[in-house]
Amino acid sequence: MGILSFFGLGSKGLLPKETELVNKLDFNVELMKELKNEVKSELIQLPSIDEETADIIDGLYNGIFTSTSEDRVNSIVKKFKEVFRAKGYLIFAFTGEDDIKSIGVIKGTDDLDILKYRRTNGINHDYENEDIIAKISEWNERYGLIVIGCGQDWVELEFKKLPSDLSIFSEEVYEFCPDSVDQGVGEVENLKELIKEMNGIWLWWD
Repeated sequence: MGILSFFGLGSKGLLPKETELVNKLDFNVELMKELKNEVKSELIQLPSIDEETADIIDGLYNGIFTSTSEDRVNSIVKKFKEVFRAKGYLIFAFTGEDDIKSIGVIKGTDDLDILKYRRTNGINHDYENEDIIAKISEWNERYGLIVIGCGQDWVELEFKKLPSDLSIFSEEVYEFCPDSVDQGVGEVENLKELIKEMNGIWLWWD
């Protein structure tokens, strides 16, 4: 019975070093337990991001990082998004230096803080992090947006209210992010259909 209880507690709680990390960061323990039970992977500390290059650098950020299979990342983020936000946390998908999609959690309620942390940019198209944030902030004011995830040169967004004229919006997206068409769906009309299907948009600047 004692052994069964031990393993039962282990599957539903945090490891001692995870508890130590969560307490050090002053994160909500119960929320982190929920996340751990969902991903079944170790919780570690988020890496730091270089403000100029957006590369992963030595050092740690005030946040939690964990991994799961890539095909589960988005569903987990969407499942916990509003629950975490209500308690002052932002959960998101992100890629680090290995380009493997994982899960991050930082304190905050404004999804734009996710892009600020990851320093997402389109430097190959002369877009700094501030330019990406400005455009997404503009769209957010018009439609309402949720940041599902981001990386050094990509961001995935979900709409709270789909743009009423998707033809005009798709042209705007193409102007801002040509790779979404030129290296993606091939035609602006296809982009329009993808936005409708996703109720969102996936942007990257190659």
